[in-house]
Amino acid sequence: MKLAFCLLLLFAATLLAADKKPKAMRTKGETLFVEEFKSDKLDEKWLFNKGEDRAKFVVKDGALELDQGGAQGAVIWRAFDSPVQDASIQLLVKPWACNWIAFGFYEPGERPGGGRKLNIVVAKTGAVAIRDVKNQDSLKAVNTRNSPEEWQRVCFESKGDKITISVNDREVLEYKTELTTGEKAGVLINLYGGKGSIDEVEVKSLK
Repeated sequence: MKLAFCLLLLFAATLLAADKKPKAMRTKGETLFVEEFKSDKLDEKWLFNKGEDRAKFVVKDGALELDQGGAQGAVIWRAFDSPVQDASIQLLVKPWACNWIAFGFYEPGERPGGGRKLNIVVAKTGAVAIRDVKNQDSLKAVNTRNSPEEWQRVCFESKGDKITISVNDREVLEYKTELTTGEKAGVLINLYGGKGSIDEVEVKSLK
């Protein structure tokens, strides 16, 4: 009986650790939108390709679950009211059953997915990388050694040609590239290789 009770406590502690969300990072700028997925349904401002064989996006337990389903990946995006030059996005990521979750900004145009130059990739291995979308190259990466079962709070700041990436309130990457300059029309999030979750998306315009 005592062993069973100890195992139950261990299981409960594991669940609590996996669901623990790192505190929000303080970032400067004008807030463009904040999404905490508190409603039972996804806000209509978030767009994605619909169909039986497409990816699925479900608000579950106060977070957004992304499921690749029969599609090649799960892609979801949200436009800004008007384009901005410099911006930051901070969000909680949990790649619990997928290869990776990526996010970034897209340029003005008819195809949000085609208007991306780079992504920030959070892999289930614990790696966080700045990735050139067109050439599929990793420009710079770091291994945070974070578990895919635990929430990670990641912040991507794009100002001029400078990129700064912070994870759980700690700066882990800095990089300069022209790929991050120019107008940003919205934010796009995509997942590959299964299921994962995101929460507390905050996007700001930087001065």
